[in-house]
Amino acid sequence: MENEPTDTSVDSTTEAPVRARAPRRATKKSADAPVEVIVGEPTTSESSDTPVETADPSADGDAPAGRRTRGRGRGRATAASSTDGDAGEQTDSPEADDAQTDNGRNRQRNRKRGRGRDDDFDGVSDDDVLIPVAGILDILDNYAFVRTAGYLASPADVYVALGQVKKYNLRKGDAIVGAIRQPRDNDFQNRQKYNALATIDFVNGAAPEEAVTRDDFTDLIAVHAHDALGLTGRFAGVKKGDRVLVDAAAGATRTSVIRDLAAEISASATDAHLMVVVAEGLPEDVTALTRGVRGEVSASSYDRHADEHVTVADLAIARAKRLVEKGHHVVVLIDSMTRVAKNQLAVIQGSRPLGDGNVDSAVFSAAKRLFGAGRALETGGSLTVIATVDNQTAGFAGVVRDELLDVATAVVTL
Repeated sequence: MENEPTDTSVDSTTEAPVRARAPRRATKKSADAPVEVIVGEPTTSESSDTPVETADPSADGDAPAGRRTRGRGRGRATAASSTDGDAGEQTDSPEADDAQTDNGRNRQRNRKRGRGRDDDFDGVSDDDVLIPVAGILDILDNYAFVRTAGYLASPADVYVALGQVKKYNLRKGDAIVGAIRQPRDNDFQNRQKYNALATIDFVNGAAPEEAVTRDDFTDLIAVHAHDALGLTGRFAGVKKGDRVLVDAAAGATRTSVIRDLAAEISASATDAHLMVVVAEGLPEDVTALTRGVRGEVSASSYDRHADEHVTVADLAIARAKRLVEKGHHVVVLIDSMTRVAKNQLAVIQGSRPLGDGNVDSAVFSAAKRLFGAGRALETGGSLTVIATVDNQTAGFAGVVRDELLDVATAVVTL
């Protein structure tokens, strides 16, 4: 019995090197099995004096789970984080705080990028260089653009955030004058296809705040037209706000009539804003109208896609509505409604032949909506629509003609 203390001291001196190496093994595997994993378990002298068992994940209370996840980094991390002691140690460590901070910043960046650029407006700084832009606003399903090169899409178009559209109550066809930021080196906008509109200076020639409280075209009260447009010949009876259908065969004669009519309106109706819309026209006719008409000419030649022909007519009518909302008199010449309806059909049903199956009623409603926009308003202003249509009584062209005859206030046969 007297030799027992001596044996105990000898054992402690022989095990001392092992205990001295224990902190290094625990530090090396602290991410997998920290020393605190046995908090809450009964403490014994064997577990405290055996660093190999402490470092082994099987030393904590969930030994079977530790064996199943041995050799799997994901499993060891999950097993270690399931204890209260590990959770406290991960939260308090500086490395964990830095990782959480970096992850939080990355999440904020990703959330901002995921939202798009709808919130990145009206935030112009003093060192930003602004470039002025102007064009017609085209609002689609989930985005909007300022068309800077006429009524068709172009690489120079400017992206408009939906937040700007809602803030200023912008509408399709608005004339926008604003500015974009000049891209900087390594700027995020350099990786975008379109520049974003940074500021809005004018909407239809007025301050953008005035557009918030303006009346909508559909809410204005329509009345019978009574003011003559001042034309002669077959169009002498046309009044401001009429919907005139020109029933004629397609060809050079009809095109020349539209060109002569545009010249007469420019000379007689000086208080009216003239717009000429040509859908699927000949390139030489488009050039002649562009150079010879004193007004807006929005045209798409026959070598363009079907949806572009529809876009030209739709955006032109939307532009005319915005002018009428401000009290202007607008005259729109369309050549022709048969082509607009045919391209609308191509957009809806694809390349299927015209006579193959039933025709979607949306085709006729779109044509009737464009032509039926003409009206005189009680508060002032008017929209006069003079549109040509093929003089056919059968087939698809005949159905389009019949649909438009129902809403026309006058018909001129060539």
